[in-house]
Amino acid sequence: MNKILYVLLGIAFILPGHAHALTLNNIQHRYASHRDFTVGFSQVTYQRLKGGEIHFEGKVSYKKPGHVRMDVYKPQRQIILLKETQVSIYLPEEDELSIQEIPKEIASQNILAFMSGIDTIEKDYEVQIKDDHLLLTPKQGQGSIVVWVDNDYLINRIQAADFIGNRIDLVFHNYIFDQGLSDETFSIKHPSSVP
Repeated sequence: MNKILYVLLGIAFILPGHAHALTLNNIQHRYASHRDFTVGFSQVTYQRLKGGEIHFEGKVSYKKPGHVRMDVYKPQRQIILLKETQVSIYLPEEDELSIQEIPKEIASQNILAFMSGIDTIEKDYEVQIKDDHLLLTPKQGQGSIVVWVDNDYLINRIQAADFIGNRIDLVFHNYIFDQGLSDETFSIKHPSSVP
């Protein structure tokens, strides 16, 4: 159960890009031209209080408007869905489902919320354009998010840190666009699921 906590803390903050003319509009336009995507990820989470790193692997799925799912394959199978400020976490091996409300100031820093709001980032973040990355500071909340993109303006790395020293480093790979993801992809079949 501790590994679940680490991935949740990792997403609750919410490959280095090549130097080029980086603008938020380029990134937003790149994602706006697609109705859905999936992308693989690897994540390293460092928890200051525990003093160690945990490695995660999985896939993020996104469908307009605002459907986000994170499938964690390693170290423990998890399905995490985000809808507005509600997060659902399902552990298939234990057949356990947890549904939680998260405060808006935390939700805006959640990596799943970040992916779903990619076309409206200025609403939740102060954005600074650096040489090869974006520095995002949540308007409500603390911490920071650094975003790198590849030459096609696709996000390929995100680092996030909070004010007490917890950090995540997410690397994305193998985007697949416009697969026609169904709404069922973004639901969990469980007796206690909310319709």
